Amino acid sequence: MHSSQSATPWRAAALAVCLATSACADLDSDDDGPAPELELDLALTIDNLDVRHGSLRIEATMLEGSADVSMWLGPACEAQEVGRGIATPAGFSWSLSVDDVGRAIPCGLVVKAHGMTEEGLRVVKTASIDVSVSLVPDGAEVVRLYTQETTGEETTLAFATPGRATRLHVGGSVIGAEVEEEETMTAEGLSVSTFAVSNADLARSVLHRSHVSVLGEHFLATVAVGPLTLDVAEPAVETVPSAPASAPVAEEGESYGDG
Repeated sequence: MHSSQSATPWRAAALAVCLATSACADLDSDDDGPAPELELDLALTIDNLDVRHGSLRIEATMLEGSADVSMWLGPACEAQEVGRGIATPAGFSWSLSVDDVGRAIPCGLVVKAHGMTEEGLRVVKTASIDVSVSLVPDGAEVVRLYTQETTGEETTLAFATPGRATRLHVGGSVIGAEVEEEETMTAEGLSVSTFAVSNADLARSVLHRSHVSVLGEHFLATVAVGPLTLDVAEPAVETVPSAPASAPVAEEGESYGDG
């Protein structure tokens, strides 16, 4: 069910669109079917990206949003709902699986917040979010990323290397270099080796924090959602807080408590 929205901005914006279209007439029709939703822009800000339990978690703030939120692949792909999470009118926390992230790389994401005005007019606010993948060196000194291009379900990665590279390790897969009739060279005299990598493998590398490796040199894949890029730096080591100095320490076979 769509959550009821009594906020004045929902009502004012919806009525403005309603009066300029035929949606108002649809409310007065005798048709038993649901009236079409009016589409309005949703203002949101991506606040944080992190990885939890093997999924990409997106936290965002919405301006005059709704607790009835869904996330979809962008218009470049077939309409498909992705991920799951929780929402309030002020924001949401959403988790995407490896497959969801892989599909979102070429398509982007669309957030939909559904609501209803006091007059019973159904409204959906939408926001489109770009998604992209990139590589950052993780100790790589000799090999460098030369070019990168995402097309459909694959991203083509070209590396500049001292000698021709034939294999790329990414997301648990070993990928052979593209066959080229003539070797491509950079202005510095480095060989260019090209690999077609599935976005699913790149997404797996991001969420599992596994290396993308070529000629023994390592990179980390990361993903950007809107203007925010996932930090793939080495996570801080979790430590167990020490007991207060005044707390007694139990000997083996003893326990402390009310009993």
